[in-house]
Parts: sequence; structure tokens; C-alpha cells
Amino acid sequence: MEDFILELASKLQTTSVLSKLLITLILFVALYLINKSICTFLNKLDFSSQHTIKIKKMASIFIKLLFFIVAIPIWMYDHQDIFTFLGLFSAGLAFAFKDVLGNFLGWIIISTQKPFEIGDRIKIDDSIGDVIEVDWFYTTIIEVVESNSNTYGQSTGRLTHIPNIKILTEHLINETNSFPFTWHEIDIVVDSTSNWKKTKDIIITVADDILGNIESEAKESLNIVSKTLPIYYENLSHTIYTSLENGKIVLSLRFICKARNFRNLHHDLIENILTESSKHKDIHFV
Repeated sequence: MEDFILELASKLQTTSVLSKLLITLILFVALYLINKSICTFLNKLDFSSQHTIKIKKMASIFIKLLFFIVAIPIWMYDHQDIFTFLGLFSAGLAFAFKDVLGNFLGWIIISTQKPFEIGDRIKIDDSIGDVIEVDWFYTTIIEVVESNSNTYGQSTGRLTHIPNIKILTEHLINETNSFPFTWHEIDIVVDSTSNWKKTKDIIITVADDILGNIESEAKESLNIVSKTLPIYYENLSHTIYTSLENGKIVLSLRFICKARNFRNLHHDLIENILTESSKHKDIHFV
């Protein structure tokens, strides 16, 4: 391999800058097409999806390394050519392909800083979902349902391709990385004639039964993550806040749960609260 690189560099030593630029561009396009062909071929094989994705990633990394291994000798012998190439390359791309460069820079940041990884649930701009692929220019997520600022965790089946440049320009929320628990609130509204204290006791009893084990898991996770990140909560227990809105009594149950489990917990809590409250005639929901 070393002899091949030196021999290739020696032959290209007298080649003009424009020719070297053209050779580099042809090399990039050729390797890109090879990578696409490999992916197409793998899609036709009877492999599991996880195995196919793993092979695609390995092939992609190999193609990228091969590009740099072959491209470096083209420029390594003439420092002046290198500076000329970098100047022309940077000026041209900065003007014509600023978004492409921004996407590639975003990929570098994602790969090195790890703001999220495959499998994480993220929100960038108005897009929210589970990350299934991080490529040079785009991050692909499978969309999940969000309503009233609550992420319900159920997939819509739609794939969203997010330009990597958005990691530099938009706020990023990662719900499942270091501490995979989030706080949520459910509002239970009764009229002013209802026995709100009895309603509050029912909500607390139901929450105690359903949320107890989850809060224990959250404490264990917090103990681990607090050793590397300054995340501290004095109290992870659920609680109820009481307020008045337009003459109605609002009982807000605040609790912590795993980011992907809110929909199921919301369903269980509401059904149990309705079941227990139906036994009392002095409770009237609005």
C-alpha cells in the first residue's frame, strides 16, 4: 500500500492543478456511485434489516477512507498546488454549495460531538422522531406523533430527512440520550360544585399505583447521569397542583416517565381515574 501511494504521487507530481482538481472530482463521483451500487446490491439480498444497515455503514466508511487514501497522494508533493487547490476549492464551494458544506460540517459535528446517535428520539425545528440513519448530508428520522407539546411516541411511518446544517442553526432536543425521562402534566378539570378534594385523593391513589416503579427507575438513571452531567432533582415524585380557570377547578398531575412511554401511561392514568371517579356522584368532570 505504501509503495502504491508513493508511486501514484510521483506520477502525479507534474500534473497541473486543474487536472488534479478534475481527477479528485472524478474520484469522488466514482466512489459515490460505487457506494450507491453496493447499497442497491445489499437491498436485494435476503439479510435482516439490522445486518443490512451494519454492512452499509461499514461499506460507507471504507469508501470514505479509500477516497482520502487515493486523493492525498494527488496533492502531497507540491505544497503550492495544495494551497492553490484549497483556495479554489473553498471559494467555489463556499459560493455555490454553502448548504452542502454546511450539511457536511453538521455531519462532522454529529460524528464527533455525539449530540445524538442512531436510536435516539430527537426534535429539530418542527421535526420529531427516532433517528434511523446519519449520512454525510442528511439525518433520517421516523416521525412520531406530537400534540399539545406532548410526544406520544407512536410512529406515523413517515420518514423525515433533515439537513445536517440544522444542527448548527436550530435548537436540538434529545429526549432519550443521557437521561431518558421527561416531565409531563395531565390536567383533570371539574366544575366548582364537585368535591375537588376527593377527586385529588383519587388521582393521587391512581398515580401511586401506576407511577411508583417508574420513579424508582428514574432515580437510578439520575444517579448514573449526574456523575457526568449537572442534572439534579431533589424530588422525582409525582404531585398535583390546583388552580382555577374560568370558574373551573383544574387539578394538574405532574409526573416523570420514559420519553417513549407517555402515551401508554396517559391512557392508564385517565382510564383508572375515570373508573374510580364514576363511583362518586359528587364529582363532575368538565
